[in-house]
Amino acid sequence: MAATEFINPIVPGFAPDPSVVFDDGLFFLVNSSFHVFPGLPIYASPDLQNWKQIGNAIHRPSQKIDLSEANSVGFPIGPGKVLVATVGLVAPTIRHHKGTFYVLCTNASHSPDGRSLITKNFYVTSKDIWSGEWSDPTWFDFTGIDTSLFFDDDDRAYIQGSWREGLLTETVCTIRQFEVDIGTGRSLSETKELWKGFFGKDDAEGPHIYKKDGYYFLVTAECGTFEHHAISVARSRDIWGPYESYEQNPILTAFGTSEYIQNTGHGELFQDGSGRWWCTCLGIRNDHGRYPLGRETFLAPVSWSDGGWPRIKHPQMKFSRESPLSTASVIPLLQSIPRVDFLYIRDARLEDYTIDSDQLPADGSQVRISLVPSQTTLSTETGTASFVGKRQRSLNCTVTATLHLDQRVSPVEAGLAIYKEDLRHVEIYYDSATSTINYRQVLKLKGAAVSARKSVSVRADMIKFRIKAEPHQYTFEYSTDGKLGWVEVGKLDTLDITGYDFSGPILGVFATTEDGDSKTPVRFNEFQISGNS
Repeated sequence: MAATEFINPIVPGFAPDPSVVFDDGLFFLVNSSFHVFPGLPIYASPDLQNWKQIGNAIHRPSQKIDLSEANSVGFPIGPGKVLVATVGLVAPTIRHHKGTFYVLCTNASHSPDGRSLITKNFYVTSKDIWSGEWSDPTWFDFTGIDTSLFFDDDDRAYIQGSWREGLLTETVCTIRQFEVDIGTGRSLSETKELWKGFFGKDDAEGPHIYKKDGYYFLVTAECGTFEHHAISVARSRDIWGPYESYEQNPILTAFGTSEYIQNTGHGELFQDGSGRWWCTCLGIRNDHGRYPLGRETFLAPVSWSDGGWPRIKHPQMKFSRESPLSTASVIPLLQSIPRVDFLYIRDARLEDYTIDSDQLPADGSQVRISLVPSQTTLSTETGTASFVGKRQRSLNCTVTATLHLDQRVSPVEAGLAIYKEDLRHVEIYYDSATSTINYRQVLKLKGAAVSARKSVSVRADMIKFRIKAEPHQYTFEYSTDGKLGWVEVGKLDTLDITGYDFSGPILGVFATTEDGDSKTPVRFNEFQISGNS
């Protein structure tokens, strides 16, 4: 079979902590989503190259996954370094067993003083992944994060996770496991420690167990999720251990290398239909300290040593390997749920939004959006704000939207924004109270809540907004008639949203007002992100 060229990242832009399962000739992948709704995006591919989002495991308010407290906290971690710890839905695992898909996840929140982590663990299930419907959560007792699921040959089920207690700044993690009644989430055994990890830093996370050649292989992430990130492995003849650490650990790290793809870790090993092994992991594209899209999903080949240990080849932007042949009888990859990729902040009030792509281009590239303005702004630390958008998938793309002004609307601020979390967002917007176009940077990590502002007086009943994304900068522009060209009102250096963080940029429209009684929606036409693939 001829070699095929693979291109990384396979899921770009705000796509950390990948987990993959192979079933019936197709690959299914899930990522962390943290503070946005819908949560836990599900992607499918027949060949590991072409991925399409087909749903979200957390997709309706009735699932009662509370994201209202999924805020961000900045922690100094060194000279000039701040860790932006964003919580919410973190480190999911996807599995398939006897006709049912399972997604396990941790819903994490900060304690009221911001110093500790509160974790609630659950799984949701689907017997028809193409329907987009997932069950209500089954909750289970585990003190920690990054829970995973393993079905043994006798159908007994085991949950592993990174057990953690105490302060965020004094993290001590070990990998622990219990047997679970998969129908109820009830524990069938004690929760026992399996492994502390290879590096001896008590920070082992992201565990997954696989069975091969009579061994149980335990793969973990270690050393945080930034420049020291790594994947290590241990094995045992018994699922309860003891686990023997591989003498050539770590099996993947970019630390100390000149690789373009850095911070590699939190990996998942899996097989294709031909028996070949692969690894998906998170990583960043480091352009001399710039990586504005944050943590993304990368693919790498896996081989096995003569001693029976896995070896992961470091991810490259392009590499060649035999492509897996899909054995699926039907590949409904073009039938994803409409607007499945739109995102809201935390527990959104979906009744405040109308998204309509009728009578617009057949490819759905442009949509009309109406949203009721909120009193909260994009800086709100809890709850929600009126904002809807999509993940930025490409370093080079352009987002546009046309605001149509309605005299019935109470004084509002409405426009386009780049949103990472409540600590960092940048917008271009119209202020109807002052009849001005405004550019605003909210970059709280740099000290002041607002680090840049610019206003331009305009009078118009229609305003076009545009944000042009490039690897080193964003440019913010407006036009009042589409004939006189675009007027620039601000630029953002991508270094200003590059950092030690968990989330990625979302491009979208927003509207806020100080009038708590206002229910008249703000209307945007022609919302589009071009080049975003």
